[in-house]
Amino acid sequence: MKQLLTRLGAAMIFAAASIAGAGAQPVVKLGVVGPFTGPFAVMGENWRQGIEAYLAVHGDTVNGHKIEVIYKDSTANPAKAKQLTQELIIHDKVSFLGGYGLSPEANASAPAINEGKVPTFLYHAASPGSMALSPYFVRMGQNIATNAAVSADWALKQGKKKAYIAIADFGPGHDVAKEFRDYYTAHGGTVVGEDAIPLNTVDFSPFAERIAAAAPDYVCMFIPPGAPAVSMVKALAARGVMDKTFIVGQGEAEDSDIHLFDNSILNFRSVIYYSSTQDNPTNKTFLDALKKKFGPNVLPSTFTLGAYDAMALIFRAVSEMHGKAIDGDAVMKSLIGYSFDSPRGKVTIGTDREPIEDFIVRQVQKTSSGMRNVVIETIPQVNPQTFGK
Repeated sequence: MKQLLTRLGAAMIFAAASIAGAGAQPVVKLGVVGPFTGPFAVMGENWRQGIEAYLAVHGDTVNGHKIEVIYKDSTANPAKAKQLTQELIIHDKVSFLGGYGLSPEANASAPAINEGKVPTFLYHAASPGSMALSPYFVRMGQNIATNAAVSADWALKQGKKKAYIAIADFGPGHDVAKEFRDYYTAHGGTVVGEDAIPLNTVDFSPFAERIAAAAPDYVCMFIPPGAPAVSMVKALAARGVMDKTFIVGQGEAEDSDIHLFDNSILNFRSVIYYSSTQDNPTNKTFLDALKKKFGPNVLPSTFTLGAYDAMALIFRAVSEMHGKAIDGDAVMKSLIGYSFDSPRGKVTIGTDREPIEDFIVRQVQKTSSGMRNVVIETIPQVNPQTFGK
């Protein structure tokens, strides 16, 4: 009798556990791959801030599904990024992936992502060729070819007919140079000089000297942020170029990095899709969450924004599960044509999985909060598939 009661009690406990388990919702895992240490560690740091800010605003549970984020440090090594991606898919069973700050990381990881059919959000990787490598990529930033075309178009509208191209000597830099050159010259502009600057350059004065000698009225610049961008701007300022011409880049002087520069960065312009100074309710919520969690002096970058906006898409996908497992193909299909309010404004995911979004021209100015990228013009709802075509 005692053995019977023991067995009956165990059976009842097992049955209760089974019922509870049947009602429980599985954890949904997001794997984030990219540089969290090394020279590009600012990307990973900003991604984490963006993700944690979103979770602080919206919580970490959607329809009973807890969102778990797993961070993996690639140190910006494409081979390591691929290995970590495989581990996250096979061992951790992630439903979503994100990160891949440098395009070569995304490109190397594409075969594993395709095999696993995992929706993957490229927070910042901007190379035009990456998207063709995986039908599961969704770009959260910009296609730099589109950026370059928008920059060329804006230059011509300002009456700037003589341009100089100064880009970093690697794949994305050459993508910028080609698209800017093609669009600019096809619409009446003249390129008076070009430089592809080696990534290991520490002395930018020879390049600044050539730009000054060419006397352009517009410089299309694409230099890695941090020390290279600071050194390039200082070299241009030392030769008076910052005062005489429009120096126009992309993310060289993000608000989060602007403290690295001296006053020589004033009036630097950039054509991109976000500034922390944009005035809309969603951006206010974003900024408030960041400051509350990471301190009053924190400022977002496009890296922070990419991770934040990707969480909005993940939350939407999970909310539509209705008790079903994540189906990568179904998620990708549902994202096409989806519009949402971002801190940058309205964003729609196009049929090419590129964002249709406002581009802005911003200028570094002194404000009551210090030097900031102030929006001076908006180019509404740029579609990479049709702009300039």
